[in-house]
Amino acid sequence: MLIDRLNLPMAFRFARTRWWIIFALLSAPSLRSAEDLPTRVEPRNPATSVTAPLLKQIGAGVFELGQVRLDKEQKTVSFPALVNLREGNIEYLVVTTAGKTHESLLRTDAKPYHIQVALLLLGLKGSGTNTLPEEPAKPLPGDRVEIELSWKADAKLQRFRAEEFVHDRKAEAVMAKGPWIYNGSRLREDGFAAQIDGSIVSLITDADALLNNPRPGREDDDNWLVRTKHLPPLNSTVEVTIRLGGQRVK
Repeated sequence: MLIDRLNLPMAFRFARTRWWIIFALLSAPSLRSAEDLPTRVEPRNPATSVTAPLLKQIGAGVFELGQVRLDKEQKTVSFPALVNLREGNIEYLVVTTAGKTHESLLRTDAKPYHIQVALLLLGLKGSGTNTLPEEPAKPLPGDRVEIELSWKADAKLQRFRAEEFVHDRKAEAVMAKGPWIYNGSRLREDGFAAQIDGSIVSLITDADALLNNPRPGREDDDNWLVRTKHLPPLNSTVEVTIRLGGQRVK
């Protein structure tokens, strides 16, 4: 089969619930010699059709898909975002500008399906299910990743774990350090959920987001607050970096 001749991770070959992504990448022989992808992919519902990303190599092992950058050697996926809120309750760490910006720390113009493609190309598998357990005692299935925020201030690079900017109301402390879970969103009748809803990284349990918070308190919509210590001013540009790390959660 053609897909077996491609230099793609095994997990990507069997991401059957993301059939449109596989189709979009069939014309790219490998990440080492990336070519233009098909210009269009026809989803189940023509009203929610998406344009396949253009995969461009910009350096040794470094590729761009729209505003998303994939680094094979560093095993990272990164994209720009803006500080969206500096106070109040939040349910998301990152959403698109068309997403739930009234309850998200950051907003971005990066496309969720570009982020999805990049993470799959790094070998992540996602949850393999369309549902996630809401009970905090049950682990979220998927791949463990780290999320960092970085920016330049006074010509110096500032880098922090994403947890540093979230306050845990129940614990009365900064959000516990640790991994996030890449579950991969899901396909609904109306199309790819993360792309439609704009949900990228969720603090509450959301199967439609690309990544979820696995910590206790994720079942409570009111548990998470903005933590402003070290957070840049409103509308400041930051870079969101998703880094592979840790074992897969089954």
